[in-house]
Amino acid sequence: MKKYESLEELRKNIDEIDLKILDLIEKRKDLVTKVVSVKKRDQIIDQKRIEFILNKLRVEASNRGLAVEFIEEIWTLMIKNFIKYEEKIFDEIHKK
Repeated sequence: MKKYESLEELRKNIDEIDLKILDLIEKRKDLVTKVVSVKKRDQIIDQKRIEFILNKLRVEASNRGLAVEFIEEIWTLMIKNFIKYEEKIFDEIHKK
C-alpha cells in the first residue's frame, strides 16, 4: 500500500475516488434508461430483482470486510431513486 505524505494528498485521492464513483453512477443511470425502454410500467418495481441485488451485495460487502448495513443502506437509497427516475422517464421513452 502506498504511503502518503500529507492530509492534502489523502484528500486528493478521496476526491478522485468520488469522481470515479460519480462516473459509475452515471453509467448505471444510462443502463437504467435502456432497461426502462424495454419494461412495462408494472415491471419498474421488481422486488425479486431488488432482493437479488441486495443479497448479492450483502455477501460481497461481508467478504470484503465492509459494513453490510452501510452498503445495504446506500444501495437501497440508490435503488429507490432509480425507481423514481424510471417512473419519471417511462412515458417519455414509450411515446416514441
